[in-house]
Amino acid sequence: MKQNGCPVPKTTVSTTSSYRYTDNGDGTVTDNRTGLIWLKNTNCFGQQNWKKAMQSAAKLAQGQCGLRDGSRAGMWRLPTIKEWEAMMDTRYRKPALSNAAGTGQWKEGDAFSSVKYWYWSSTEHSTSSAWYVNLSVGSVSGNVKTSLNYVWAVRGGH
Repeated sequence: MKQNGCPVPKTTVSTTSSYRYTDNGDGTVTDNRTGLIWLKNTNCFGQQNWKKAMQSAAKLAQGQCGLRDGSRAGMWRLPTIKEWEAMMDTRYRKPALSNAAGTGQWKEGDAFSSVKYWYWSSTEHSTSSAWYVNLSVGSVSGNVKTSLNYVWAVRGGH
């Protein structure tokens, strides 16, 4: 309770849209279910090993990858494996993602562009491997960090 006797407001994820994803018009897409902000261009960096993927995401800023959101280096990162699991919609295959409304399978430009199948997470599996997501079938697996997977940056969350 505040000193004036009013309850302290609880922090909640914005639900300004009934859609699963909102294209923010600045190179970013908000996941209305988790509050995470994803890079709209899912193939900006191509395939990279895990260390380079971590660096590329961390260095991402306004003016790169179609970003016009005022973001600076250090604001972006790779998603955790838990964040990937929350992102996937296993009702679908190739890719296991829903459309912006959350009512059907993703199609090019709704709300993301250039979706590929294999993306790194920031979560390590061991000292020599990290988790990645396979959006072709909606699964997660470990892979050696020297392997090449795609980079899809996110910001917000934990």
